[in-house]
Amino acid sequence: MEMIQKNSVLLLILAVVSTAYSQNKEVIRAGLIKSELTLSTSSMFAEKQSYFYTHGSLEGFVSPKISLSGECYYYLGTTGMAESTFRYNHSMFFGASRHFTSGNSDFYLGLQPGISMTRLNEGPNNLTDTHIGVNPLFSTVAGYNFYVNRFFHFFVQTRFIAGEHNFDEHKNLSEIRLSAGLGFNLNTIRAK
Repeated sequence: MEMIQKNSVLLLILAVVSTAYSQNKEVIRAGLIKSELTLSTSSMFAEKQSYFYTHGSLEGFVSPKISLSGECYYYLGTTGMAESTFRYNHSMFFGASRHFTSGNSDFYLGLQPGISMTRLNEGPNNLTDTHIGVNPLFSTVAGYNFYVNRFFHFFVQTRFIAGEHNFDEHKNLSEIRLSAGLGFNLNTIRAK
């Protein structure tokens, strides 16, 4: 968690320094498509475990204030020494976000329902056999983007997830995830 805090501070410093080099052209507008690929960490509330994911997203702006996005998380494992409760816990989300923009700064809030594909680990759950479960999820997302220019941006995002795994044994899937990094963007509609 300390490493994530240091990376977040570094991203914020880079965003402030890069302001001097940013172009004056409007970046955040209808037709903007952005993508991100990074590592994400999480803290699961019920299981008291932390997990790592590969996090990818694709987002399109329908107006300067509203966007639609799809996001995927691929489970990589636990961060601690204890054996993970889950063999895997992949998830996908789709939804809309409301953006509060000022220049190249973009704070946003969104709602994204999704699904998870989970499977329990036999050992820590004292089970002899487990099955794949597909579970509905609900999530809220909050984040910040700083568009350095028309081609890339820095971002930090946090997501709260609520859901349940009900296959083989009941497990609460509620967790909070944090992602940060460098993303790429492209305006598909010419500015007027």
